Amino acid sequence: MSQEIELKLLVEEASADKVIALCQSLAKQVEMTEMHLSNSYFDTDDLRLRQHDMGLRIRQRGEQREQTIKLAGEVLGGMHSRPEYNVPTASDKPDLTLFDEAIWPEDFPFFDINRDLNELFTTDFTRSRWRIPSADGVIELVYDRGSIRAGDTAQALAEVEIEVQEGADVNDAYKLARRFITRLNARLGSLSKAARGYLLAGKSVLEPFTHAHFVQQRPDDDVGTGLYRALGYALQYWQHNDACLAAQPSVRAVAGITDGIRLSKVVLQQLQMLEIDVSDHIMRLDQMLGHLGWLSRYDGLIELTAEDGAYHRALNNYPKLYEEIVEQQQHAVQLELVQSLSIRDDYQLTLLELGALCHQQPRHEQLMQLPLKQWAAQRLREDWQSVVDAFSRDGELKPEYYLKQLSLLQASLQLGYCVGFLFDAEDREMFRSPWQDMARGIREIMALKLLREAIKDNDDAQPEKLLNWQAVQLESLLYALELSRKAALKQEPYWLT
Repeated sequence: MSQEIELKLLVEEASADKVIALCQSLAKQVEMTEMHLSNSYFDTDDLRLRQHDMGLRIRQRGEQREQTIKLAGEVLGGMHSRPEYNVPTASDKPDLTLFDEAIWPEDFPFFDINRDLNELFTTDFTRSRWRIPSADGVIELVYDRGSIRAGDTAQALAEVEIEVQEGADVNDAYKLARRFITRLNARLGSLSKAARGYLLAGKSVLEPFTHAHFVQQRPDDDVGTGLYRALGYALQYWQHNDACLAAQPSVRAVAGITDGIRLSKVVLQQLQMLEIDVSDHIMRLDQMLGHLGWLSRYDGLIELTAEDGAYHRALNNYPKLYEEIVEQQQHAVQLELVQSLSIRDDYQLTLLELGALCHQQPRHEQLMQLPLKQWAAQRLREDWQSVVDAFSRDGELKPEYYLKQLSLLQASLQLGYCVGFLFDAEDREMFRSPWQDMARGIREIMALKLLREAIKDNDDAQPEKLLNWQAVQLESLLYALELSRKAALKQEPYWLT
């Protein structure tokens, strides 16, 4: 077995000469080797290997064939890490029994799967390779250019892989990757060739993540391990939605990117409190979030026009106003701005450097060796106290005040995603539910604020009647928020039970 650790970078198909020249420059005196590789990928019709996050292929180079299985792994900042097993074969069809039985998960039905394997797609490409000395090992720099094919459908393939081998320094790999990003506008790739092949074959769908899950923390880990695991999850969430944006731009993908950036920022803020210097990273994330601010306006306008929402039926009685809101909604979308942002050097370098941070895991040992659950309970208590202070004011809170506190509340809920898994699930959900209701209600205040602006700017009849109706809706929402606020403040914190 080998542990495949590599950075994947996507480059322009038309930039072959520039890519080769940069590779040769970075490799210095190392001689380039070139080969042609043909790969066939296999799975069952019901994708049982894919369900276990496994990839199976037969690679042919000249007359030689090799059978490879890649098991479940992870992608952090473009760095792919997963176990890989290779065996020579003389056949053009794979045989899982050639692998050591010990590699399979418990109760894995590899005999049944072996019987039902079929070819799903192929990749065919020319590989240019340089083996660069690094520390006590080698970094393999490769440039692959060719195509992925599934049936009659083909897709161009142009990517650089930087693989850490035999005791090489991972930091050297990141330094090489920086050169490709800054000199050739390369983009980090989160999808393997196999993943793209499954998509091309219509065997999988690339859908944005729209809801974060609790990071599966382990109570016996220390603080450092837990926080870097949370950062890794945040980066995977961000990069998945980034891949969705590149494949098929959508507001849902942008919303997912935004959530991933916010979650990354929350984790970095915890690291900063533990004396890890991440201030530059936090500043860059804040700058990115500034470019994504249009989402809150878009979400508010969507709230007004959603067919299952509270305002759709009433607004339908005022067609000019409704059409104006729909038009504003369309104008609010700035997908091209986000696409431009996502291919900028600073965006790609931030992803790369946060991935490197996850691998390097710098620590202040005295502060980060505490048991994770003990630290999490203390940190959640401190964070919750700041939220309580913000929402414990006497009297009814004004709409503007609620809007100002939304970012504080969202960050607190996201901290819960990072460490809340360590505590009882039922207690956790009971505590978080009214706070989540408040967050939704505060976002609805934005919708009603936008509605008031639209009424004033529209020449529909009876503006006073509409403004009065909007005021009644806002009053009703503030009453509901007041109930949620009182309920939230009475909840027993789940980290104390």
